[in-house]
Amino acid sequence: MHSRIRYPERVSQPELDVYLKAGWRCTGQSIYTSHFMRFPPETDGRIFSTIPTRLNLEGYTFRKSLNRLYRKVHQHFRVTAGEPLVWDEAMEEVHSKYQALFPDRPLADLERYQSEPEGPFTFDTRCVKVYQEGELAAFSVFNLGEKSLYSSQGIYDPKWRKYSLGFFTMLEEIGYAQQTGRSYFYPGYVVPDYPEFDYKKRVGPLEYFLLQQQRWVPEGSVMPADVPINQMRNALQELQHRLLQVGLESHLMEYTLFDIRFFDNQPLPYLEFPLILLLSAPEPARFCPVAVFVPKTQQYAILDIKFFGIGVHHVPTYEKIMTDRPDATGYPIAIMEVKEPELELAPAVSLLQREIRKASFL
Repeated sequence: MHSRIRYPERVSQPELDVYLKAGWRCTGQSIYTSHFMRFPPETDGRIFSTIPTRLNLEGYTFRKSLNRLYRKVHQHFRVTAGEPLVWDEAMEEVHSKYQALFPDRPLADLERYQSEPEGPFTFDTRCVKVYQEGELAAFSVFNLGEKSLYSSQGIYDPKWRKYSLGFFTMLEEIGYAQQTGRSYFYPGYVVPDYPEFDYKKRVGPLEYFLLQQQRWVPEGSVMPADVPINQMRNALQELQHRLLQVGLESHLMEYTLFDIRFFDNQPLPYLEFPLILLLSAPEPARFCPVAVFVPKTQQYAILDIKFFGIGVHHVPTYEKIMTDRPDATGYPIAIMEVKEPELELAPAVSLLQREIRKASFL
């Protein structure tokens, strides 16, 4: 559904192009898709949409400010780009200094690079290196597709911070992509309403991959109402209002285990939606209704669910949530039955009325 991760032994350059075009991203030597994440991840933050981005390189040139930064770094440093990644002591030292400043930003798959410094790697993994008088000052790691380049991460020695070397390595990667005839530069995702990743927009006019349309569109055409988490919240709030009008109470909350498939790939019917509308049910042991909004279809799905897990008992858990009304819940949820996968607003209200009434008389 919305979150998947794969650990293939090998992804060829053409195969990586296909993954990236479909909105997947690289993390170290793995490939994943995740359209929602919690930020900040180290706390009980909110759930946001993560939107894959790319830069179309056809006719692309650096604007003046980027050109100045690019020339400045080349004037003061020696730069190499495109060498196959081979992890060494200099990279280890720079990474250690970087992590001391940013402990929550380790290089993905660092242990693999340390244990297999020359690979073989899943992707065709290359690097940019920036030197100051023979000393490594910064480096970045990127993966090559046949027509694309995926920028994984930039790492720099904090003593050279004033030169913006982390951002510079992205510019160097773009230059390398153009020199080698590639069409797209993929810098990862942005997070609307969470500005930590907005620096990626500095490279130029990005394209966004929209979950509901399954295609790339210009950044400037994406409005707040197009962001999937906003669509979900607005649609479920509207349904909640309509249900209240017919006498049905409900509670809207974030579901923090929406990405459970990242950690547990068992063939179990896990719920995988970041926002859920849990209805007040007279007999939750018989029927525990949840409504979700599906961005791809722009319609509602009505589910019968159960809370489960070690030490989790369904009915007491349900009653506690409906009493406490938390903003989010982390109790595991299983889908017992999909009542209807695609419904407009009015039919969704009617179905919930009918199913709750039927469960009350069983």
